[in-house]
Amino acid sequence: MDKDASDVNVSEHELRVLIKALTKSVEYIHRKYFILTFIAGLLIGFGAGVLFTNLTGVSQRKLPDAEVLLKKADETLQELQQLRSMMNSLNAAKQGNTDEKTAVDDKGSVAPQRKAETVQGIRDVVAPAGVNKVHIHYARQEDKEIAEAFSDFLRKKGYASVVTEKIQHKWRDIRYFHGEDRQAALLLQKQFNDFVAGSTAAKEINLKIKNLGKSYPRAQKGSLEVWVFF
Repeated sequence: MDKDASDVNVSEHELRVLIKALTKSVEYIHRKYFILTFIAGLLIGFGAGVLFTNLTGVSQRKLPDAEVLLKKADETLQELQQLRSMMNSLNAAKQGNTDEKTAVDDKGSVAPQRKAETVQGIRDVVAPAGVNKVHIHYARQEDKEIAEAFSDFLRKKGYASVVTEKIQHKWRDIRYFHGEDRQAALLLQKQFNDFVAGSTAAKEINLKIKNLGKSYPRAQKGSLEVWVFF
């Protein structure tokens, strides 16, 4: 009887020891799981931080590149605008040169078409009815006699009012101020050429035609000016 009771007591004791050991094992496993979970969380967080830092670094590296590209694009756009402005200026200058080929410029250049107009289509008869006065401006005192001779030549052509005046200059042109006086200026040019061709005192001079209407819009209609030095 005592032996059986002892065996039963031993079994209960061993069972308690076993339960206690299992409990400790479970607690150990829980602690180990918690530690592993904590370590895993730290690793994941560290990895995420490293990844975010790398991505941020890449973005920061790419951002200056993007700014450089935008700056270059803006500079290119400005260059294109400058080129467009230059092209517009060149086109305007080209158009101006084309216009100068068909009209007399302020520097006194005469296009072939204008020269042809002075030779053809101009009748050398009498002075145009619309011409009120012709001013002859000679440059030097020694030119006075020739200027007076030209004024007499014009009076014989029918010009009612011809005035000579000495003004120091170096121009050789005929000036008019209104579009309707252009034909009269061309006729006066032809008559001057005829005068020079028939004169022994005057050498050959080519007077250019100038329209100064924009500079002197209030000038009298029918008024012509001859600026010449012989």
